[in-house]
Amino acid sequence: MADRLILVDDLDEESIKGVERIDFMWRGTEYEIDLNPEHLAEYDEVLAPLLKVARVKQGAGRKGRKATKPKSETTAETKKMRDWAKANGHDVPDRGPIPREVREAYARAQAESGPSVPPQGTQENAAEPATQNPYAGR
Repeated sequence: MADRLILVDDLDEESIKGVERIDFMWRGTEYEIDLNPEHLAEYDEVLAPLLKVARVKQGAGRKGRKATKPKSETTAETKKMRDWAKANGHDVPDRGPIPREVREAYARAQAESGPSVPPQGTQENAAEPATQNPYAGR
């Protein structure tokens, strides 16, 4: 004999056809709610303007897994790579990941030209000043 799961709308506690379970996260806590089609439409309407400007978080859905390799590049290194790429005709975004083919071309160019590490204590090798996070403490 099969079991039947009957979902009840969490807002009005009615069981009608088409109730869906919705998973969402708010401020680091995961939630789920069961909504009928009318309440689901309201939920979608409230979120629509936020979703238009939101970004999809990279790596979503990989709960509990750690990164396979640590971040090895500093902001200064990625800035050098972006500057080199733009100067050499590559299309790279100002933010976000640098495409693999650009990284590979940069690595080849660096290997051909030899190391270009400025001596310790020079302005170019100085640490970048920390910036204050305007959202810290909110």
